[in-house]
Amino acid sequence: MPAKGTKGKNRKQELINATLDCIANEGLQKTTVRNVAEYANVTNGLIRFYFSGKDELIRAAYSALLEIMYVNTRIEINDVDICAKTRLQHFIQATLSAPIVSPRTVLLWANFLPMTYIDPEMAAIRTNEYAKTTKILAPLISAALATENITVDHNECEILAIKINALIDGLWLEGSMAAYKFKDNELVNIGIDSASAILSISLENI
Repeated sequence: MPAKGTKGKNRKQELINATLDCIANEGLQKTTVRNVAEYANVTNGLIRFYFSGKDELIRAAYSALLEIMYVNTRIEINDVDICAKTRLQHFIQATLSAPIVSPRTVLLWANFLPMTYIDPEMAAIRTNEYAKTTKILAPLISAALATENITVDHNECEILAIKINALIDGLWLEGSMAAYKFKDNELVNIGIDSASAILSISLENI
């Protein structure tokens, strides 16, 4: 028997998934409660049971997209039994691979982006998720450098995290919009080579 609240949680996630599908297929402007209800094959009333309206639904969908984009990057990064450089390598590999690198992900991200500059709550979601990425990257970088007996202070580590995050963002866009340019693992290897250059250490290619 499902745990108490599981059914409601699953239903809410289904509605969020339907919202993302609607945005990907029809754009943000045409993503209404009615259209999402049609994608989810439910009534408008059911959506309003879980969400106060379109604004809350869109914010939940944006949060879910960012979570989807970053969930795979957390694989093994906290496993202290794995070499620090390998953990950083895994982070780069995950962020430059499917499902993060895909035309659909970029399409959804591009639909949401303008709203993050006019809606304070959407802006807060974007800021919080970006901060999470920095919090993941900074200790990974510090630990990877430590394997080469290189010590950096907090501020320098933050700057390195920003540089590598910017590198990943650029390659993510390139890989998602022009996948035909890259052979198997080529995008990942470019990311690892470039991160190695930024950090002045060797991160072995996959």
